[in-house]
Amino acid sequence: MNRFLILALTLLLFRGTSARADMLFESGTLGPTGIPRGVIPGANVSAAVFNGVRFQLTQPVITTQVGGHFVGSLGTTDTFFGAIVALIDENDFPDSGDLSTPDVLGSTVIAFPEPSAEVFGDLTLALDPGWYALVFGSGLIGASGDGAMPLNNPDIGNPTYIGYQLGTGWFRECPSVS
Repeated sequence: MNRFLILALTLLLFRGTSARADMLFESGTLGPTGIPRGVIPGANVSAAVFNGVRFQLTQPVITTQVGGHFVGSLGTTDTFFGAIVALIDENDFPDSGDLSTPDVLGSTVIAFPEPSAEVFGDLTLALDPGWYALVFGSGLIGASGDGAMPLNNPDIGNPTYIGYQLGTGWFRECPSVS
């Protein structure tokens, strides 16, 4: 599936007494930015549809930001959330659809850009080795808006995308054949 849910977790990796900032995980390479909404296909990000990706950590890290390639509607002040959720394993989903359970470790609110751009929100969390998901949506955590993630770039590796839809619940998104 051509998707850029950049689980752009900017983080600090602590090794000995030195710290360095690195990109923790990207699910896809950044495609062209500066594109108005509706010009290319996009994955909806709203109060009715959340999109996310699972990822695994093999060492402790401290995150500083999450984000990705998003687009909103011209002239709006719409926002969306990014939340990091602890998972039991690579097949797990968040414990709740309203993200009110203790597995939600932290969140941030980000403004949808118009035209499309790579945007980030501050989210500082200490994470131990294990499985997590980064979920983007709206209608919760102080975010209210409607936007999309442009689908104009190739995946890196084989990320496992997940989604949530009102009335359906959590599901694994199957990659498309392209």
